[in-house]
Order: sequence, then structure tokens, then C-alpha cells
Amino acid sequence: MSGIKKSKKHIQEAPKKNTPSTVSHNQKPDFPWRPIIALVCTAAAYIPVLSADFVNWDDQDYATNNPLIHDFSNFSKFFTTPVQGNFHPLTMISLAVNYAISGLDPLSYHLLNLLFHLANVFCVYIFIKKLIPGQVFIAFGTALLFGVHPMHVESVAWVSERKDVLYTFFLLLGLIQYLSYIDQESRKHFWYAFAFFVLSILSKPAAIIFPALLFTLDFYRKRKWNLHLLWEKIPFGLVAALFLYLTLHAQTKAGATPTSEFYGWEKRIFFPFYGYMMYIYKLFFPVKLTAFYPLPPINEGLKPAYYISPLVFAATAYWSYKTRNTHREIAFAFSFYFLSVFMVLQLFLVGSAIIAERYTYVPYIGLSLLICWLLQSWFNQRITTAYVLLSIAGFLCTIKTFQHSKSWTNTAALWDNAIKSYPGAKAYTNRAYVYQKDGKWAKAIELYTKSLQYNVIDAEVYYNMGVAHFNLNQDSLAIQSYSTALQYRKDYPDAYNGRGSVFAKLGQKEKAYADFNKSIELDSSYSLAYKNRASAYFLENKYMEAIADYKRYIDYNEQDAEGWSNLCVVYLNKGDNQEAIKICEQAIQRDPKFAKAYTNIGAAYINLNDFGKAIEYLNRSFQLDSLSEENLKFLSLAYLKNRDTTKAYSIFEYAQKIKQPK
Repeated sequence: MSGIKKSKKHIQEAPKKNTPSTVSHNQKPDFPWRPIIALVCTAAAYIPVLSADFVNWDDQDYATNNPLIHDFSNFSKFFTTPVQGNFHPLTMISLAVNYAISGLDPLSYHLLNLLFHLANVFCVYIFIKKLIPGQVFIAFGTALLFGVHPMHVESVAWVSERKDVLYTFFLLLGLIQYLSYIDQESRKHFWYAFAFFVLSILSKPAAIIFPALLFTLDFYRKRKWNLHLLWEKIPFGLVAALFLYLTLHAQTKAGATPTSEFYGWEKRIFFPFYGYMMYIYKLFFPVKLTAFYPLPPINEGLKPAYYISPLVFAATAYWSYKTRNTHREIAFAFSFYFLSVFMVLQLFLVGSAIIAERYTYVPYIGLSLLICWLLQSWFNQRITTAYVLLSIAGFLCTIKTFQHSKSWTNTAALWDNAIKSYPGAKAYTNRAYVYQKDGKWAKAIELYTKSLQYNVIDAEVYYNMGVAHFNLNQDSLAIQSYSTALQYRKDYPDAYNGRGSVFAKLGQKEKAYADFNKSIELDSSYSLAYKNRASAYFLENKYMEAIADYKRYIDYNEQDAEGWSNLCVVYLNKGDNQEAIKICEQAIQRDPKFAKAYTNIGAAYINLNDFGKAIEYLNRSFQLDSLSEENLKFLSLAYLKNRDTTKAYSIFEYAQKIKQPK
């Protein structure tokens, strides 16, 4: 009798995924409130940015003074015009959308930045939840820390960093799609990942790290390392290489300034390790946060932290290596962090900052995951304790982020905070410029002087000091400042023009013309030099030369009503009243509230004995500016010439009255 054989054909094993085992399955069921809590905390932390203004750090180039974003009539220009040496057309398109919605009202710009950040918080939650299935605590914790960590304020509160939140949005969507490709072996998701990568790199060139990050996902999912794994990354690599070339070309053309020459290799070798260490330190101790962390002083030795930093890097590398098979989360977290921060570790020095808070935006995803994984590992059987600790950390970060966001509400607050945290040349210079714009010349000079204590060879600082001294009628100091600027930067048209203006004021005409001519020789499109040289010609009654230079100025500043008005004055003094009227009508077309243009037309009509027309235009000027002595003089004269002595005397009495001190 034969034995009974049990059939196994209806017994199937669950399909195996390439997902590594996690520390525990002692998890509460997922529910939608977790990501909602992360989003609410994040939104609350960033309330101050909704009342923030633009700042004087790059926002001029990206938004307030950038005609690129003013219309969509020539859409291709977004893809052919780098901004500040960066090629990021989607970022510029998004800013153009803001301009179309609200002009230069900063609210819509800040609101869209915040909305992208909130979208990124949700994408981080989905990404980690998909990366480590079933571990909702880790997904929630990573999303929460990503959302409310104060080191991310710069990326969200700074309009110019739209590129950060935008490229990260597409980068996270690409990583999510790549995980779907691994899990489902679906080519559709592979190409979705590629499409999102392209959108990401069109938003910011930093997305060239994307192909490297894909390898970290391959490692975590235990994919077999072979040629196929490399081959499938080729489309990503080719696009990354193309954009790396475009970026380097654009930055070279924009004059990106390498600062390597000021530091020997014996110092520079520690800079990348220091950045690697300090970003980890700031993750746990986000104190003394600032918009700018200056490089160490050139003529001083490095602080001990620089020499310790290679040990920190070695320790994390060793920890990752030892746990690569048993606890892949550790190796994944540090690999993700290192690869995403590598490009900004100042191995090849550019600029004057040793670290920047915005550079942590993507890298902290890896480190936040590690923190949450460790919490879950340590409190395996007491997950509530892990939630309590995470909640405390999230609450403290939310409060700190709320406070730090206030430092980005305006330019003065931004640089006051920078001076308080890390005083240096950049902080003092930018704060001084705010005083300069407000006409507080003495205060500006005080801070420019402090800036020079950190960088004695900054030509731009000397130039701005020259401007301040000029406006304080400190002519000899102005000449000295402009001349010092030219010692450190011989091809500086602004400084030649500024010094020429002082010479012209002092009546040193030959020196003035020499400086104006040199400024134009260095930059034939430097319109302000034409304007100032025209003014010097006018004072010497060289009307034809003045007319030629004012016309050149107007060629570059066609909408400048004052430029048209100045040209009108030259024609008035030349005796060509009809041409003067035509020119000043052009000024009024540009700015109907420009009182001086009406005064000039009124003066021309007086010369033409058309006193009725003169009174008409001079009264318009009076309505716009009732305190202009020049206009009151012409208006009184026009009434007198028109034989209305009562009106003429009334205007004369009014003019005398306003001249009397109160």
C-alpha cells in the first residue's frame, strides 16, 4: 500500500521583497494623523515668513530687479538665461508665476516657498514609509524633523532659495518612483523616476547627486551589484554630466570667485571634514544660527575643531562599514547624508562661507532617519517613550524655527542676527548697505570700517565708503576711499565714476573727465558715467557734448524720467525751447508725477512768451510739489508776465513764507 503524498501545489509562499529586516514590528497601525501632525507643526513654525520682505542678499537678482520674471512672452529665455551663474529654468518660471500673481508683493513668494516645503514634508513621509515598510514611527519622525528643524529656515524663508524647495520636491518624487521600480520591477516607474530627476535638475543643478542617491537605495534594498545596476543609471549620469558642464560654464562666465589662493592645502584639507562634522553638530545643537558662516581668518591658525573633524568622519565611516550587513539603516543614513552634502563641502573653495544652513536641506533626511531608527531601536518595547522623546525634540525645534524665521523678515534683521552670531566682513558689509540705502551715511561708514577689520582688501567696501563720504560732503575722504578701491581693483568703473563725480564737484575738471572717460573705457555700457560726464559738460556750457552723453544715458535707461528731464534742461539753456518741451513730454510719459518735468516745460513756455501754457504746466508742478522754490519762482514770473500781479505777489509771498525757518 503506497503512502499518501500531500500535495503542495496549493501552498504558496509570500513573495519576497528586497526589503531589509527592521528593528521591530512592534508598531501601532498607521493612521493619517501622523503626516498631518508633521504638516501642522511645520506650518506653525514658519508663520513669521508670511510677513517677511525680500532681503538684499540675492533677492535682487532673482526677483526684485530681474526683468526675466516679468513676463512669459519669450518663454525660451527661461531655458537660455542663467541667473547668478546657475542654470535653473523651472525655478525662474516659478518666480515668474509669482510675479504674474502679485508683482513684487513678497507674500506670494514666501507662501509658495512654504507650500513646497510642506509638500516636501509629506514626500519625506511617503519616501521613508516606502523605503522601510511598516515602520511608521521612523517615517513620521523623519518627516517631522525635516519639517521643523531650524537649519532648514534658510531654504524656506529666503525667496532666492526657491530652487532648494523646488528641486527637493522633484528629487523626492523621483526617489519614490525609483523605489516603486525596485519593488514592482516596472519600467514605467523607472522612467517616471527619470522624468522627475530631469525636473529636479532643471530646478537646481544640485540635483546631479540624484544618480548617486539611487545607489544608496540599491544598497538598502540589497540589490545585486552587477553591470546591469550600473547600466540602468547611464541616462541619469548623462543628464547629470550635461548639467554639470552647463553649470560650470555659466559660473565661469558669471565670474564665480575661487578663494583657494588665500589658503594653503595644509588648511584647505580640513575644510571638507569640518563641514561634514559641523552639519552633524548643528543637527543636534542648532544654536548661533546665521545666514553666513565666514571662512576662518586668513592670517590665523585653525581652531581645534578643524583638526578633530577628520576623526568624526572616520568614526561615522567605520560605524557604517561595521554595520553594513547587520543594520543597513546606519550605513544607508550616513551614505545618503555624505553623498548629498559632498558637492558643498568646500573641497575646492568658492565664495567665502565655510558652511551654509541651506546645504542641509536634503542631507538631513538621512540623518533624521538615523535618529528615528535609533530611537525605535532603543525603545523597542516602549514605543510610547520614543514618541514622547520625538515630540519633545519636535516641539523644541518648532519653537527654535519660529524664532529663527523672524531673522529673515527683513534685511536689517537678517544681518543684525549674522553680526550677533558670527560677526564678519559679509555681515557688516550687508548691514552697512541697508543703512546706506536709508541715507544713514555715518552709520554705514561705521559698519563698513568694521567690515574692513575682517577683509582689508575688499574694493567694494571702499567704494561704498566713498559714496557715503560724498553724500556727507567729506570730499577728501571720498576721494581717498575711491582711490583705495582702485588700488585693490584696477578695472572698477564704479570707483572711477565715483571719484570723477567728486573731482567735478570740486571743479577739478580735467581729473573728472579723465575718470569718467576711464570708467566708460572699462565698460562702454556703464550709463551712470555718461550721465555724470554730461553734467560736467553742462556746467562748462558744453551743450552739444552734454546732449550726446545724456542721449547715451537714455539709450540704456529709456524709462528714467529724470534722465529725460536733464536732457530737457540742456536744450533749455541752449535756447532750443521747442526741443526742450518735446523732451520733457517724454519724461512725463515715463512718470506723470515727476514735477520737475512740468517746471521745465513751464520755463520753456515762458521763454516762448506763451504765459498761459506756462502757468498751466507750472501749476501742475505745484500740485505735485508745493515746496519747490524753482517752480514757485517761475510760476510767480509767469503770472507777472501774464499781467496778473495779484497772483504773482501771492505766489511770491508764499515762497518767502516757506523759506522762513520755523
